[in-house]
Amino acid sequence: MICSGLRTYLQNSSIRAVVQRWRMLPATGMLSMLVLSACVQNPVTGKKDFLLVSEDWEMQVGAREYLPQRQAQGGDYVVDPSVEAYVKSVGQRLAAHSDRKLAYEFHVINDSTPNAWALPGGKISINRGLLVRLKSESELAAVLGHEIVHAAAKHGAKGQTRGIGLQVGIMTASILGAREGYGQQVQLVSSVGAQIINSQYGQGAELESDRYGMDYMAKAGYDPQGAVELQRTFVALSKGQRSDSLSRLFASHPPSEKRVAQNIKTASGLSKGGKVGQSEYRRAMARLFKTEKAYKDFDMAQLAFQKKNSKQASALLREAMRIEPNEAHFHSLMGDIALSQRHLSSAKRSFDKAISLNDKFYYYYLQRGKINELQKNSRAAQADYANSIKLLPTTAAQLSLGQYAERAGKLSVAKRYYAMAAQATGDEASKARASLMRLDPPVGPETTLLVRQGLTSRGTFAIELINQTSRDIGFVKLGISARSGSRQQLHSVRQVIPAGQRHQIDTKRRLTQQQANQLRVVILEARMQ
Repeated sequence: MICSGLRTYLQNSSIRAVVQRWRMLPATGMLSMLVLSACVQNPVTGKKDFLLVSEDWEMQVGAREYLPQRQAQGGDYVVDPSVEAYVKSVGQRLAAHSDRKLAYEFHVINDSTPNAWALPGGKISINRGLLVRLKSESELAAVLGHEIVHAAAKHGAKGQTRGIGLQVGIMTASILGAREGYGQQVQLVSSVGAQIINSQYGQGAELESDRYGMDYMAKAGYDPQGAVELQRTFVALSKGQRSDSLSRLFASHPPSEKRVAQNIKTASGLSKGGKVGQSEYRRAMARLFKTEKAYKDFDMAQLAFQKKNSKQASALLREAMRIEPNEAHFHSLMGDIALSQRHLSSAKRSFDKAISLNDKFYYYYLQRGKINELQKNSRAAQADYANSIKLLPTTAAQLSLGQYAERAGKLSVAKRYYAMAAQATGDEASKARASLMRLDPPVGPETTLLVRQGLTSRGTFAIELINQTSRDIGFVKLGISARSGSRQQLHSVRQVIPAGQRHQIDTKRRLTQQQANQLRVVILEARMQ
């Protein structure tokens, strides 16, 4: 029996177009073949689901994206380590009853947005801003149980199947430059994690996560009524004054009276008398509740700074620091204010303090690197930029490290950093692309191409060409060879690649990641239209 959702999938013209563009098989025939191997059993519901991404893909995406996504949203909350320890204990208690055994992880993100999310592979986060809106351990269990089901039931993988079809963008990618390449391969942090986190699950997936999450709650000894109260709270919030932060929460977790009613029905069929844990929750979150005003002042200070009202922002920050002196974000914003006023020594002291309070957040190193660069302290600047990239790659750090390497005569290293920075958009990315063109002259007049390579979700070797010029390119000749020096195979691309666009090639050759890493793709020829 063909699994649920196939009819919609077969009608997806963009997927049919991708298949036809790659000239594999007629689109419908190819999709029919894929269906036979892509119907997998949902570990939670037992039903058959249609997936184009493998379990290996889930594990790789979760492991690769978890830290960068947390960093990009504010980093982990570290002021009171007992808060995260408490969240982890509740999460692991629930995960022990999951229908899918994964390496579940739980972290608290230092952001006021009331939100929680799950990446494939069981990588789960909850924001500080949501913790202060909950009233009991059972409500926390409802949130975490819901996210556990998203991971266990492969909802992120299903979202990718709907959204990306057979695109090569999900591959574990590396950048190689025109002709002889821009140095060693570099891993890219893809946007897949952000797409999963910010996507809105279908109503079916949300109800599914509510239902089975409540099952996990009951099995773990919690009162499933906590899930009812949680949804009632969200519905009430959605009907009141909606801030931007609440809008973001409801975009990915839309509340409704239907969900409340369904949770009431589910709770009626589960065991009664489980743990509510109001007093335990208040004790565990005591510091967050006590310092909630400090974070509200910090959020207002950020808005004031964005509006160039540094005086108001500084006053709000001083009050926030009085309430919570150990929050590194407060000192970081003080540093930003001082930096904007060119008070470099004061700014550096603020970022030194931030790093002393939390040495695991990229932004503090990035900003201190900029200060060190302005103060002509190149050794310290490079160390800070390198530390920031370990936590979260940014165009600014990559560009600066490329410039330092170029000045030191380390051209292959400079090309590698420029190639990473060139993948982004904006002024810094444009500077990186210009530097690449200067260090490695183009293949033809005004011609600059980048080529990415890697494995698709189905394990086939794929190549992606990126036309970074202002003109169309009509012919590209590629050379593909093993790094051991074996004979080079030639591949021609005669399709026009419009200016600023990409062209994707699936070679249909199934390789292991190790085998793929041994291949090198170079551009031998390119012609402008």
